[in-house]
Amino acid sequence: MSFGEGVKKVTRSQQAVVDLTIEGCVNFPANALSYPPEDAMKTKLFVIIVLLCCAGCSLIFGGPRSTVNKFMEAAKAGDVDGMNQLFSRRAINRDGLEKIGANNKNFSAMSQQANSRGSYQMNNFNERQAGDNARIGFHYQNKERTDSVRMVFALSKEDGVWKIDNIGGPELEEVEDISSAALKDPSALSPSPSPEPIPFEFPSPSSAAPTSNSPRRPISGGVLNGKATSLPKPSYPAVARAAKASGTVVVQVTVDEAGNVTEASPVSGHPLLRAAAVSAARCAKFSPTRLAGQPVKVTGVITYNFVAE
Repeated sequence: MSFGEGVKKVTRSQQAVVDLTIEGCVNFPANALSYPPEDAMKTKLFVIIVLLCCAGCSLIFGGPRSTVNKFMEAAKAGDVDGMNQLFSRRAINRDGLEKIGANNKNFSAMSQQANSRGSYQMNNFNERQAGDNARIGFHYQNKERTDSVRMVFALSKEDGVWKIDNIGGPELEEVEDISSAALKDPSALSPSPSPEPIPFEFPSPSSAAPTSNSPRRPISGGVLNGKATSLPKPSYPAVARAAKASGTVVVQVTVDEAGNVTEASPVSGHPLLRAAAVSAARCAKFSPTRLAGQPVKVTGVITYNFVAE
């Protein structure tokens, strides 16, 4: 017996035992609603499958990943206006539609050029959602997976629709609170400028020597390129090369008392070049810095210039 025939048979059986009371209510004998075990199991499975499909459709077609997919497809198609429409009012008020449009135009050109040399795909998704905030990270890589770049989107729900607040690299995945400004606004990850950076080779004579019990705060060294004993060059990602991505990437670093880089995060620069710059910055080495005879940490920036070939 097929599933449909079983349902029809049960329906006819139920109709045969209907007992209409004086009040007009319909009463069924205790055994009237007893489905055959195999038909009951099929019914439950059918309901579960329908519910899962509905949930899946909501996640795929109406969730934050849907907005990310639309953005990437619009970029590949050269639809800059379509890309612009996916950004939130927060992003537009912060950066202005003109700047967002210019960035989207550059990214679209990169995507089209990269795909002209082979199909690029989105893989290795990492998604987090909490209420009306979401973060989606993935690798944008060629079919052979020999070249990739990590992209991370920060999104929020606006009038019931998921919109893009920010697009960055792996540094955004280090932010725990997906509703925080550090994830939503690029400037929140930028270092606060110091009006008078202290050159760490020649500390200010007025600087007081820290006591043995007081914590030693890092001093600002400004631009650190010329102060490194070892400054490896960053690799030039193939996807960035294909897109002819170029320009300066600025990386904020913290150098410990031994001269090793312990923290590095991008401040500005092309999204396809940031990860390579950060990796190179983490490998940089510096001479230990002393202030009034005491070793201290140093904060500053390292700049890398990428020239399209």
